[in-house]
Order: sequence, then structure tokens, then C-alpha cells
Amino acid sequence: MHCPPSTQFPLGTTTSGCDIFSQLVHGSQSALIVGTSAAFVVVSVGTLVGLFAGYFGGWADATLMRIADIALGIPLLPFVIVLAAFLGPTTWNVVLAMSLLLWPNSARIIRAQVLSLRERQYIEAARAAGSSHLRILFHHIAPNILPLALLFGSIAIGWAILTEASVSFLGFADPDTTTWGFMLQDAYVSQALSRGLYNWFVPPGICIVLLVSAGFFISRSYEQFLFPRLRD
Repeated sequence: MHCPPSTQFPLGTTTSGCDIFSQLVHGSQSALIVGTSAAFVVVSVGTLVGLFAGYFGGWADATLMRIADIALGIPLLPFVIVLAAFLGPTTWNVVLAMSLLLWPNSARIIRAQVLSLRERQYIEAARAAGSSHLRILFHHIAPNILPLALLFGSIAIGWAILTEASVSFLGFADPDTTTWGFMLQDAYVSQALSRGLYNWFVPPGICIVLLVSAGFFISRSYEQFLFPRLRD
């Protein structure tokens, strides 16, 4: 039985008697776990691919970039739905699906940066001093592209949260985990909109918008910090 907002239940309850405010708070944990986990994997894979493709070039560059082209050609949301349907509707399968497709953009940008860095004089000096390729990659080049990788990480957090909410709303996420997308799906199934129960579906929708917007604004501010010319 649905209860309206009260002092005991600030946002009311669902038709099954669940406290909407408690679901909202618990859903923030799931959103942050999915967002940060997916962003970490995306940045790690994209950075490694960009480093190796840009530094070694040749067949390694061609092979990795063709794999990136294939990943870019696959639509994200249908792929996440299909993978979740085959492997099971769990949170980590959703993170895996997003990680497989969101890394090519960061890899391409980092590769372009590495192509420029590998021709610098200090890299030539490191080669002349006998440094190995791995030492040059991770000691001399990687620190210079790390800020760029973190920029893509903040963007990936927003994409991951939005994708997870979409998958949960469609019913392909873990049914035992409360997420904002699951709250929207529950409200939709219970016809909350037609019944005027705005306190049920408006709060999770606002939380999704605010969290994704926060990731976008962080990335914009970080981008202006890295590239001061963008402030003009």
C-alpha cells in the first residue's frame, strides 16, 4: 500500500511498502560503484592501448586501432542488454559490458598524444642512455598523459551511471540490487505517473541528472585547467 510523504517516510513508500528515501540513498551507492568501477577499467584499458599503439606503431598500432574501430561501431546500450541477458543480470556484467566498449575514445586521444611525445628530445636521450621500451613508456611518457586519462575518466563516470540506469530501467540489471534505474522501472510498472505519484519517480530521476551533470562539469573544469586556451 502506497503511503504519501510523512515525517516517518520523507518521500513516502512504494506500493509494496518500501521506503522511497531509503531506496534513493541505497541507490546512490550502486551508482557510484558502477560509475567509478567502469571509469577505472575504461581509463586503464584506454591508456594502455593508447600507449602501446602510439609508441610502437606499425602492426601493433594498426591492430589495436582496428579493434577500437570495431568497438566504436557496436551500439553501447543494445550490447550491454545482450551481454547482460547472456551472462546474467548482475551489476558487474553491466560494468564489464561498458568497459568493453567505452575505452576506444580515450585510447585514440592518448595515442595521438603519445605520437607527439615519442619524438621529443628527452625520449631520444632516454633511448640513447639505454632505457628499455617499458621504462620509457611508463617512466617518461605515461606521467605526461595521465592528466588526459583522468579527464576521460570523469567523462566515463557519467556515461557509466547513465547506461546502468537505462539497463536497470529495462529490467536487465541485478534484481537484488536497488538502483535509481530500478526505482524508475518499479514506478513505471506501478503506473506512478498516471496516478500522480511524483514523489516516487521524480527524486531518482533528479539524482541521475545531477550526478551525470556533476561528472560533465568536473570534466569541463578539468579540461580548462589542462588547456588554458579554452578559457578564452
